[in-house]
Amino acid sequence: MPTVKENDPYRQILVSMAPEAPDIPAFPTLSWSYADGRYCITEEDADALLDYGENELPLFAHRYGQYVRQMRLILDALAGP
Repeated sequence: MPTVKENDPYRQILVSMAPEAPDIPAFPTLSWSYADGRYCITEEDADALLDYGENELPLFAHRYGQYVRQMRLILDALAGP
């Protein structure tokens, strides 16, 4: 199996194509209150929490899956046949 040199233009192009990993979405800041022996959040905070779980996390998972596929393609190309 031929070795790939550090200054090989093909290798440099592949390395330059490496995408940046997607950012993990920030967990929403929630305002908690305590009443009647229970902890509560406001309706707006509940909406933010639902949006995080139903929209932001699945979108991150999708973007991360794309990132992993792109990196595998680049790594496979760098490894050669």
